[in-house]
Amino acid sequence: MDLHAGEGAGAALGRRARIAWLLRANRLLAEEESLRSLPVFAGAFHGGSYDREVSSSTVSRWETSRTAVPWRAMRRYEELLGLPRNVLIATARTVWRYWAPGPVVDVDPVAPAARPLEDLLEQAVSEDVMTGDDWDQLAEGLCSRPDVVLMPSGTWVRLAERLVEEMVIADDLPWMLRFEALNRLLNHRRGGPTVVAVCGAMAAGKARLTATEIVCALDNCGHPAASERVLGELSSPSSALAHRGAVMACFRKVRYHHFDEGQLRTLVRAVRDSAGAGPFGDQVEPLRRHLAAVHPEYARAVLHPGVRADSGAPGRSDARDHRKTRRTGAMSVGAVMQGSIRRVTARLGAVEPERPLELNVPTALVTEALASPLFDVRLYAAFLLAATPYRLTLADALAAELVRPLTVRHEELAVPLLEALRVLGDHSHRALLQRLAVTPGVPRRTAYAAVRGLGHVAPERSAGDFLRDAVAHHHGAWLSSRDPVTAATLESLVYALGMAGRDDLLTTIRERADYFPAARTAAAWWLGIPRHHRASALR
Repeated sequence: MDLHAGEGAGAALGRRARIAWLLRANRLLAEEESLRSLPVFAGAFHGGSYDREVSSSTVSRWETSRTAVPWRAMRRYEELLGLPRNVLIATARTVWRYWAPGPVVDVDPVAPAARPLEDLLEQAVSEDVMTGDDWDQLAEGLCSRPDVVLMPSGTWVRLAERLVEEMVIADDLPWMLRFEALNRLLNHRRGGPTVVAVCGAMAAGKARLTATEIVCALDNCGHPAASERVLGELSSPSSALAHRGAVMACFRKVRYHHFDEGQLRTLVRAVRDSAGAGPFGDQVEPLRRHLAAVHPEYARAVLHPGVRADSGAPGRSDARDHRKTRRTGAMSVGAVMQGSIRRVTARLGAVEPERPLELNVPTALVTEALASPLFDVRLYAAFLLAATPYRLTLADALAAELVRPLTVRHEELAVPLLEALRVLGDHSHRALLQRLAVTPGVPRRTAYAAVRGLGHVAPERSAGDFLRDAVAHHHGAWLSSRDPVTAATLESLVYALGMAGRDDLLTTIRERADYFPAARTAAAWWLGIPRHHRASALR
């Protein structure tokens, strides 16, 4: 059973089917047209990273998910199709791990080790640059030796701190490689508990700006320490971002039964008491539904948090009326979103108009990316689409939706479109994000989502005065309102400054006593990241 069955139109897609489609889409839309022919592709397959002959039927079985694809064969796809190294493998590993029915520790090598593990370890604890591929090979080497002892003591801490710090400032493929390396090290027999502790300390301390993804990374780790960290951030969160990461981690930890009975009761109380409001509360309600589905014995407690202990029904009729109004509004917005999905998916045929392609899988993935209530489901669907030739066509279609006044007015429509564009977009979409980030009248959550995209969609180191003006704009808004969405927008602007390498503006924010305190703290964190970590994160 898939983790989020029933949570989206694409939930019926198994993980093997997703990876098979990833390969098929890249071959059928290859720049080298001859390779679109199955016999030609199979005939050219022997060589490079794959030392065996394959038949057309073998490739067909891989691409229709009837048989699993070896990692080395996936590397050969990259080589033959002229794709960036690791783009298929990293995407496939991410999908394979996320949609697994149980925790996954993938240590199967893609190829024989290119460099000795000792050399990679020495590089990682030095001030040399580490690429995403270096981290991938290092994690692979360490996990193939689960009882390895690293000396001197503290080496695991240094490795984990550097990996996490690079991961949270990396983007796209460099991020994915580091995130998967972290997932493997979190489950290392000897080093895992130390890596869990480092994640917890960094999320609660100097890396609070990026606490959501650090805490969320604990979802695949079955070590009791990981469960304790997640529950701690739920019950007594170190920040709103860390709380959101803990909420997101619980989806899979509940499904994987990582919590014992006592921890489960703690989780129920924490979820029951969570407000589910503010810029970081969007995943609380989906978690309530998920927890109730997996543990129906707690359904009443988590689905009706306002119910009195001595009552069999909600205590106030106005609460019921509010929920009814909210559902009615959601149905209306949902109908408009379906129109957006239809228009976006209609663009898929333009990628190869002369060749009829099966569009059921990408259509299901677009629906997931825009309509699933679960952030991670939306994210991983976007990752899959981004690793195919559909990427820029879909990004343009998303941008076209975001210039529609109706879409911009409704945050429930605009935010998922902007989240998908953050993954799929490129420099040509940055002007749209900039406009939505500062235009008067744009709803606050929409502006916040646009600002979040600025840190990822082709960050420009020569962004002129826009980022300076954007900081001034949102700081002025915060001084007037002091609302949490504007505060979160300011913190995300600091992230965009860091990703753009604007140390001049970061320094200004850090030194200004009248600036939002959390923004000053975030700026100081960025300026404190070692140069070789920042240089590595780009690779």
